Amino acid sequence: MSVCSVEIYGFIKEWAAMNGFADFGCAAAGKISHQLQGHYLAALQRGNFASMDYLKRNLEKRFNPSLLVPGARSVLVFLAPYSLPSNLAPVSGIAQYALGEDYHTVIKGKLFNLMEILKEKVPEFEGRAFTDSAPILEREWGVRACLGWIGKNNFLISRSCGIKNLIGIIICNLELPQTSEAEPQKRSQNTGDCGNCTRCLDNCPTGALERPFATNARLCISYHSIENRNLAESIRNGDIPAFTDKFFGCDNCLDACPWNSANKEGWMEFRSNYELLSGRGKDWWMMLEEADFKKLFKNSPILRGGLNNIKAALEWGKKD
Repeated sequence: MSVCSVEIYGFIKEWAAMNGFADFGCAAAGKISHQLQGHYLAALQRGNFASMDYLKRNLEKRFNPSLLVPGARSVLVFLAPYSLPSNLAPVSGIAQYALGEDYHTVIKGKLFNLMEILKEKVPEFEGRAFTDSAPILEREWGVRACLGWIGKNNFLISRSCGIKNLIGIIICNLELPQTSEAEPQKRSQNTGDCGNCTRCLDNCPTGALERPFATNARLCISYHSIENRNLAESIRNGDIPAFTDKFFGCDNCLDACPWNSANKEGWMEFRSNYELLSGRGKDWWMMLEEADFKKLFKNSPILRGGLNNIKAALEWGKKD
């Protein structure tokens, strides 16, 4: 481990804190374990990814993300908090991460800035930034970087900053210290577990959390309200569970988690549409025209679900 690499690690850690990230860690690039590969392939075989075909492609890269960056040596992992301040009530029907700007743009914008700085400091630096935008098992890399453990609802849980964090990744060619080496006090963070707690499973409204560490997207409200491109047809065919009051995502398993209380206040960018969305009833959404929807939510994750899906989900909720 060179002095330069230690200094670069320290610089990135300081930069991450100054730019609002809840935590930062580093892991050596390489393949994930055969056990985790088997777990993923078993879920794929069971059909638990539903129609999300992107989860079924590029498996070699998914199991070895160093293939995404030639000469990759390190995986840098950043946690971006998105929880609401305690004085703000949740917006009914919408997952909290979607109350502001598109997290892909926000997080990658900051990581691109970091890479420019690293290029100036270390001219040979080469890397790529990702956030839920490539075949990377991001939560597993969070574990490897000593940022937390995988909970029974399959989310990364951090002792210091809770469960409502989005994950940013930089894969680069610099050989940097792993967090377990640079910050030995963090070694215990990825060895935690949920003990006997089953609050996430107990509070899943549709049974999508079939058992600990196993999510069936075919029963998941988040999948159907955001990813299912044939939602109205699925509803007509009786293929999906009732949504109750949800029409874009679902936070039940996150809100039920005891570690939810550990979350820091999320970034302002992730709640920039709070006033626009707060208090909007079903009638407002049902009357919304496509052109206005695209204009209002052009920089929002809500655009991904689409207005037709939102209206279909709301109608389905009325029938429940």
